[in-house]
Amino acid sequence: MNNRGNELEKHLLTRCYDKQDRIIELLTSRYSITGDQKPTIVFGQSSDSTTNKPKSLLHQEQSSQSNITPERKQSTRRDLKLYIQTTLKNQKKLIKRIQSYNRKPTKTANPFPFQKMILHYNIPQFDNFRTINALWQKYIQDLLFPQSQQNNLAMANILPKLATADYNGCLVTVLQSRNRNCVGMRGIVVWDAQHSFIIVVPNGRDCKEWKEGGEGGDVSVSEMVGGLRVVPKKHTLFGFDVIIPKKKRTETKEGQEEVEEEEEDDECIGFTILGSRFEFRSVDRSGKKFKNHSVDDIL
Repeated sequence: MNNRGNELEKHLLTRCYDKQDRIIELLTSRYSITGDQKPTIVFGQSSDSTTNKPKSLLHQEQSSQSNITPERKQSTRRDLKLYIQTTLKNQKKLIKRIQSYNRKPTKTANPFPFQKMILHYNIPQFDNFRTINALWQKYIQDLLFPQSQQNNLAMANILPKLATADYNGCLVTVLQSRNRNCVGMRGIVVWDAQHSFIIVVPNGRDCKEWKEGGEGGDVSVSEMVGGLRVVPKKHTLFGFDVIIPKKKRTETKEGQEEVEEEEEDDECIGFTILGSRFEFRSVDRSGKKFKNHSVDDIL
């Protein structure tokens, strides 16, 4: 072996070999007169590091003695789809049951047990999803207006973030659509699917508060039931509001921190999204870069 230390070669070989004796043997064989004298060094994979390296969670196999039941192994997305399909079927059953009751020539003195049937068919209620909407409002406020940019409300910074945001929990309103039955519908997004929004709408007279005409007019059987609605994104304009809480700073004595108090009245910024340009899954949309271009086919 020559007189130089071969520090660079030793450092590179430590990435492939764990034993120092093996590294010295390779370098001695390379530079000695009776050795291989190869101009290159082949870096192989260390057997010791391979066996001792822990596997990632994605490549770990479940042991045969695992306590995970087959029900827990089912996909969450498949369970959600099954829940939506079952709920839509139950809503149709309840609507048919109410219609058959209304068609009876002689109605009994007892009214239709509406609330009892709602619980029996497990129809989701709008009030149960208000908490999700409050969480979404907090999420979208932190996304659009971070602490460092609260004083800068430039739309050039807000719109790209809206394109990649998650709308599960957003309270959306159908402004325009080729399907006239969807116009005026308003509800909280339960699932931001690829080609549609699955929303939960209020039942009874509560659904009339958001539509034109106020609370007047008869309530249809479908509006009485409420529950889930499937609104296609294609050829549909959706509107939603983002609450911006007003904050005022009160200065205190020296050495004390400033206190922020929220005022009672909150401002809202309304946005409109074109559903035809949002036909992506929320997971795929988060990493997609949207380009600004003219839109000819809005509806």
